[in-house]
Amino acid sequence: MKKKLLVTGSKGQLGRDLIESLSPKFNISGFDIDQVDIRDAKQVMQFITEAKPDIVLHTAAYADVDGCESDKETAKTVNTDGTGNVALACKEINARMIYYSTDYIFDGEKGSPYIEIDKPNPQTVYGKSKLEGEQKIIDTLDNYAILRIAWLYGAHGINFVRTIIKLGNTQMQKAKSGQVVDALTVVDDQFGSPTWTIEVARQTEIVINNNLNGIFHCTAEGHTSWYNFAKMIFEELALNVYLKPCTTEQYPRPATRPKYSVMENKNLKDNNSNIMVDYKTALKKFLKTME
Repeated sequence: MKKKLLVTGSKGQLGRDLIESLSPKFNISGFDIDQVDIRDAKQVMQFITEAKPDIVLHTAAYADVDGCESDKETAKTVNTDGTGNVALACKEINARMIYYSTDYIFDGEKGSPYIEIDKPNPQTVYGKSKLEGEQKIIDTLDNYAILRIAWLYGAHGINFVRTIIKLGNTQMQKAKSGQVVDALTVVDDQFGSPTWTIEVARQTEIVINNNLNGIFHCTAEGHTSWYNFAKMIFEELALNVYLKPCTTEQYPRPATRPKYSVMENKNLKDNNSNIMVDYKTALKKFLKTME
């Protein structure tokens, strides 16, 4: 019999791709805020205990990193307390929980890839709220996996790849019609591993099948800067976009971005379970699906 999976945040970019990718192998369904608000403990408990899933894939989050800085309350109630509510419901029915965390739990000062036992030191409200969400799960459940993901992109929602392609196309249309174009300025001193949602879904399936427990880094292999990533996107699409690198200081944002948030999938590798491919390979595949 197929395992029963329930996805929170089912309309988000990761939630949608998890449902799409895993539906052939599992009995999978999901809910979003219009159906159940994870901040409402009673609602969460009732819905999950009635649904009786074997595993809850918890993707629901307030993921607007800059928005979290000005709205600490929502960040806490969604990312920390909401995660705690889901964990308590999982405990009630003895379900397993898989939680998607973030590279933002680290301060970016290490200078070499972070492994799972490195000490977190979040510099943002978002990172702090997600780390506290991790703690809620650890304190509540024995049967869980925490997958830390980073620089996520996919076919749905707002993400760097989709946004930069849109901006590039707009610039080229302007140039074609003879208008003066400004360079697209992209930060070149922040480093990470751009990760495709479909790859995370594939890795999730392995985590489920191998019954992996604990904390796992789950990002594409290799790393790059935002500027070089943008450059690669335009090269792959053969778009002649006027692109210019800048520093973090030249592009200030409300939330501090870690300078180096590269993560090593050490625990997955130690369990012979890492199937995450190089970010270049994944991006090429993703762009082909966009054609």
